[in-house]
Amino acid sequence: MHILDVTPETEPTFLRCLHDERPDDPRVVALRRRWVDAHRDSGLRAKVLILETGEVAGMCQSLPIERSHLLGRDLLAILCIWVHGYDHHIGNRQGNGYGRLILGTIEREARASGFAGVAAWGMDFPYWNPVSFYEHMGYERADKQGMAVLVWKPFTATAAPPRFHREVRRPEPGAEKVSVTIFCNGWCTGSCEGCIKTRDAVEGLADRIDYREIDTADPEVLQSWGISEGLYVEGELYRPYEPPCTSEVLRRDLLELWQNKRGGGRAPGRAEE
Repeated sequence: MHILDVTPETEPTFLRCLHDERPDDPRVVALRRRWVDAHRDSGLRAKVLILETGEVAGMCQSLPIERSHLLGRDLLAILCIWVHGYDHHIGNRQGNGYGRLILGTIEREARASGFAGVAAWGMDFPYWNPVSFYEHMGYERADKQGMAVLVWKPFTATAAPPRFHREVRRPEPGAEKVSVTIFCNGWCTGSCEGCIKTRDAVEGLADRIDYREIDTADPEVLQSWGISEGLYVEGELYRPYEPPCTSEVLRRDLLELWQNKRGGGRAPGRAEE
């Protein structure tokens, strides 16, 4: 097996997070490609793991933390490591040590490039991007935000731990219309898909929805909000840590919220205070 830089041949698989079994949504791919193209000269390391069969079984992307959606200095930030875990297409390839192999490659390259350490993030639950993987590999917790955990492995005694951005402000509820704001950074295919689903959900509802997209790939924009990704409805984070919903479900919730807003009811799917 080989861990190689993304090439024009493997880029489609990389941009859709190994989902080769389904057709591209060109709008999602455009958002992802725009982010990748903008960071090619900023130290982005985009790689895929290719088996001897020629199948792409894993992927990863990392870049200097100063260019990421995280806070820190002189660290290489791992944005994602993903090994094919679906039963369809090439089948579930997790549990074979591929994640360990990818992480080891990233760490060796980080040391050789003079970084003071490596930072990564994960979730405090076992079924998706579990932070326990990194902790098992010797990483220590540096920060926590909700269920998201930021971990790191310093290489030098002077390395400083990374941090999450903290929310500076959030969108305001609408006066008459329902306020819908999507924050999209572009580094994550899931976030890009969420942006497109939100666009579809609000289509034709301009008389009821006040819709706004905020591109947090711009460091100044990210700094001003302190929010990297997420969908905010009436100033509240929509469905935090729940499985992604369809545009139809979101549209239904927004229309119900609009009706409730007119009659003083409570919104569906909103986060508890």
